Amino acid sequence: MPLYDVEYVCSISEKTMATLAQAITECHANRFATPKFFINVRFTDVSRQVVFRGGKPQKYNRIILRTRASNQRSTDLYNEHCRDIMRIWDEVVGNDKDMALRTVWVMGALTTAVEAGIERPKVGGELQWLKDHRGEFRRRADDGDEEMQALMHELATRPEFAGVNDAG
Repeated sequence: MPLYDVEYVCSISEKTMATLAQAITECHANRFATPKFFINVRFTDVSRQVVFRGGKPQKYNRIILRTRASNQRSTDLYNEHCRDIMRIWDEVVGNDKDMALRTVWVMGALTTAVEAGIERPKVGGELQWLKDHRGEFRRRADDGDEEMQALMHELATRPEFAGVNDAG
């Protein structure tokens, strides 16, 4: 569902990327009650990219969140989320000069998607969608799909998903 594009101009190690991706995933999963399996974080080195801001060339770190649009999520909620993402960046990467995160953009541009052969739910319909597809998730988990095994574990252990798992 959500895709975080982390575009960076500073030097970031793979270990730091992994830590940042995990922290962003946790933040999004908790705020929007989204299973972690569906949260994507992609890193792109844009240090050679030419960007003009105010008509002048600039180099800066940015994160662009592409997510589903909905009137169920307010601008205030997304602004709080952006501030949390900036705080996470500061804690994981740093905020000195070239290391600083300049901006977080939220683009509610994802109209629909099909992932792993399953259509994505509309905002607000996630719990019913999880219930409707849990049999497929369980089948894939039983067939050895490690991501689906993790999803089934998450559905069984996170309180916001009570009643979604087969046991519920």
